[in-house]
Amino acid sequence: MTFLSFNLLTGAESPVSEKRSRINHIEYNRALKYETHFLRKPPEILITSQLIPSHSKSEYDNFGRLVGSISDTDDGSRSTASYSYDASFPLSAKTTFPTGTGDPDFSSRTYTDGLGRNIYTVKSASNGGYVLTGRLVYDGNGKVVRKGQNNWATSGEMGRFVLHLEERNPTSFEYDPIGRIKKTIQPTAQGETSPTTITTTYNSAFETTEDHSSGTSKRIVKDARGQIQYVEDFGNDGSAAKIGFCYDISGNRIKKSDLNDTSTMSCPTTLAGVPTKDTSGRNQTYWSYDAFGKLRGESDPDLGVSSYNYNAFGDLTSSTNAKGVTTNLSYDGIGRILTKNIPEGNIAYTYDSYSGSENALGKLVRIEDSNQSKTFSYDKLGRVKKETRTILATSAGNPLPTETQGPYITETRYDLLGRVTRIDYPEHPISHGRMRACYEYGSAGYISGISVQVNTNGILPGYCNKDIVENINYNEFGQTATVTLGNGIETSYSYDVKGRMIRLNSSGDVNGNTKVLQDAVYSFNPNNNITNISNTTTDFNTQYDYGYDGLGRLTSANGSYLGVAEGNLSRRFQQSFDYAKNGNLISKRIHDPGNGSVQDEWSYQYTNHQVTNIDSSKSGADTLTFQYDANGNLTRQRDNVKDLTKRINIDSQDRIIQIQDGNNAILGSYWYDESGFRIRRSALEEKNNVFTNVEILYPSKFYGLEFIESENVITSVNNVYLNGVRIAAMNEAGALAYYLTDQVDSVSHVLDDEGNTLSQIQYQPYGETFVQRGDLNFSPKYNSQELDRESGFYFYNARYYDPGIARFTSADTIIDGEFDTQGWNRFSYVKGNPIGAKDPSGHEANGGIGIMMNSQCKGNAGCNSAGLNAVSEGATKAVVGTAVAAGTAATGYAAAAEVGSAALPSAIYLSSRLGSSNITNSLLNRLPQSQGAVANSVNATKEATKYGKIVPTGDLAMIEKEGLPKRGWPTIGKLDDLKKVNLNNPKEIVSTLYNKQLQSDPKYTEKFKGGATLLELTIPKNTTIRAAGITNKGPNGIPQYRVNGEIPKENINYDGRTK
Repeated sequence: MTFLSFNLLTGAESPVSEKRSRINHIEYNRALKYETHFLRKPPEILITSQLIPSHSKSEYDNFGRLVGSISDTDDGSRSTASYSYDASFPLSAKTTFPTGTGDPDFSSRTYTDGLGRNIYTVKSASNGGYVLTGRLVYDGNGKVVRKGQNNWATSGEMGRFVLHLEERNPTSFEYDPIGRIKKTIQPTAQGETSPTTITTTYNSAFETTEDHSSGTSKRIVKDARGQIQYVEDFGNDGSAAKIGFCYDISGNRIKKSDLNDTSTMSCPTTLAGVPTKDTSGRNQTYWSYDAFGKLRGESDPDLGVSSYNYNAFGDLTSSTNAKGVTTNLSYDGIGRILTKNIPEGNIAYTYDSYSGSENALGKLVRIEDSNQSKTFSYDKLGRVKKETRTILATSAGNPLPTETQGPYITETRYDLLGRVTRIDYPEHPISHGRMRACYEYGSAGYISGISVQVNTNGILPGYCNKDIVENINYNEFGQTATVTLGNGIETSYSYDVKGRMIRLNSSGDVNGNTKVLQDAVYSFNPNNNITNISNTTTDFNTQYDYGYDGLGRLTSANGSYLGVAEGNLSRRFQQSFDYAKNGNLISKRIHDPGNGSVQDEWSYQYTNHQVTNIDSSKSGADTLTFQYDANGNLTRQRDNVKDLTKRINIDSQDRIIQIQDGNNAILGSYWYDESGFRIRRSALEEKNNVFTNVEILYPSKFYGLEFIESENVITSVNNVYLNGVRIAAMNEAGALAYYLTDQVDSVSHVLDDEGNTLSQIQYQPYGETFVQRGDLNFSPKYNSQELDRESGFYFYNARYYDPGIARFTSADTIIDGEFDTQGWNRFSYVKGNPIGAKDPSGHEANGGIGIMMNSQCKGNAGCNSAGLNAVSEGATKAVVGTAVAAGTAATGYAAAAEVGSAALPSAIYLSSRLGSSNITNSLLNRLPQSQGAVANSVNATKEATKYGKIVPTGDLAMIEKEGLPKRGWPTIGKLDDLKKVNLNNPKEIVSTLYNKQLQSDPKYTEKFKGGATLLELTIPKNTTIRAAGITNKGPNGIPQYRVNGEIPKENINYDGRTK
């Protein structure tokens, strides 16, 4: 019997093998690459649900091979996957995942040889194309010795095998006599004189060393049980760092220590408890366990000492942190958490049923705490389709109108692949205006467009008629090639053979002139660190040069800005940095850019990883001083030169709730929900040269409200995200702001709907502003995070970051790389490499756009899809005769989608674990490159397209691009037979006003003279028809069209599906 475990924070469900999910034991989280017991708080609590009846079934052929999966959805029984097999040599299996929408289905076929080894896989790709995985060459032992890169394929290769002997930029592998890999040789990129090689030396059965051709190396020592005891990193400049681990007889890790001095690792023989917080500077962490392997105590150099208690079922019942704050938890009879008791009040969880919650059996339906409440409703596939939030924090002691409590309803729709296709944002509490965002996917499974409906309460309810992203193209590796925004600005991305982004160009027509907004060219060193960025634009030029130490940490930065327009503004900076072996930033120097002399040097003093003092060569000792609580949270920051003090109040969950100045005046206050999502910010801000109280509410990630007390006005903003990064924002009046970002998603330009620059920003390496022109009030800035101006801190979701000192204000609750010598520094920012990495969550450094090989790529779900790999593997096993469990491939795909940026079908993060979304105007993806005013006319002009003329689709369908709201909706269908149009594809039919623009095609001039009449539309079942206020009369009162043989009545107002 299989039960489901439920993750409170993410809503994710996963099978577990026993009635109660056993938590808090040492458990490796493969998705995040850290062990869950290294959390500051105890491991995440999993909630077990009762057995839920299955709404899916699988079909098999006579050989026991999976051929299809069918699921019960809100739209009825639908096929979610189909598998077919070809017995001719080479054996192959095809997997198809229907989308259930007008977006293309996703397909792949894997060919295998007689030994069951992959030959190659053909899969759907961008713009209706196909991609072929690189050639695999095997040695006599079946080992892969060369692996080529992807290439484009023909459509015929999806159905028949074509032998490919070419090898495109192959990576080579060499093995020792017992089959262990000993050398990897990567392809040579442009500008490199020799290939990059990684050599693995097996010094003994327990010790290995990896040597990089750049001169860096890594040494790992294991014990006889395979447990890692030592990790040592060596730079090519003599820098080095070392960490060590100890384990008990059960294999539980009981100690970690830095080994950067001459001392050796000492392991305790027995550990009944944990010692007090280590202050030796070796950053030693200890863990203790009970007889069942449950974590009972933890002593961390940054977090202090914590203890944990459990009930007889192994459920965590209480935890006490270093401040002495105890959190108590209670559970129901099947092990689901019911209450979490914290000093600020109880957090209550409700399951199975609640008013308005659909398909809720076994699921979390309500969470309520002292600040807010949330209720959830699900579709039949278990996905959250409706979230209702009430912000209780607005009800006491503040100037907010009572209407701002909510409720705020966010509704989400998905396709069969779990990708979000539509989001209905919360409505404005006063005007009740509401935005809808629609998402469309291309044939590669990646997102291809985003559009919005400004107000779903308006005259065209539900129709997304404004493009935010017109189109996205991808290369053969799944990396973003171009993104075209709704204002016509196109950003193109170029990559080298290692997958590193080497050029980023944004340009377009602005007020009748071609304007280059950014044209950044990137250079790298052999360790894939960015060494130079040269950016030439219409308005300004920038030049940045960077240097690194042997461990990849930034040591020098030189930047220059020269404005070509607006007074030829010129700015320069030069900085240099030093680091300790454990990752602490120990000095920051400000140089004179003219002669390189040091103008000021900051020297950092630490207790473990917490900076306590910063001395300045210019201002003297203790220029900045810092104090922390026992849990590692910054509580006081003092600038003795400026005579400024910040007093920081922290709640029991280690979140900043208030910041005061030295006179105890409140600068800012903050409220959060149970997961740490910030739902309200109250701060003093300067408005019209006067400081006034400004209240910001966050009913959801996508929607925000601002209330200015002195004006008594509530304004709203709707945020649109692509790949977890905010790309646009729209206010309630429909005014748009578009965000252009750099390699680490820092906002460089804010544009309006015509492409005009509203704000222009450049940054110093660790996030301080270098140059800012224009409007200063836009929220996302460095790494696309929000800057709280009252504190100078950036809010990084999990915690706050101070760009002035390049450190986080609190200790990380997650170890960012347990076998990385730099990963145990809980306060450092992206391990000292802010040029090539970002930290979207505040927990983990991620490579920027194409910085490393196989890195995640700009604007899509991922360069290499874990989901596709799972699909291919499942299909291959079936081909070679291994029975595949029901839903194996589909499960792999769904699991990959849930991860978000690592998954093919999920192109944007909609929440921390929601997949992605879309369905815009389904024809826009099919527009040819030369968008003309007339179908198939080579003389079509860009000007005609711009002003809403008719533009053609690939099958001669007509679509009026910009002028839909004014001139009519698209006419869809092949127009070669005006008597009868059979619309089998696309599966979305949009009715049309009589459109005189059709006369513009000379081929149909006679037939269209005086107006065209489409006598009948034959529409398949389950086809979406959308119409609103459409008069079905052409010239002389003749009906223009019929729907399934019937003439629709006048003034149709319908949005639904045919039956």
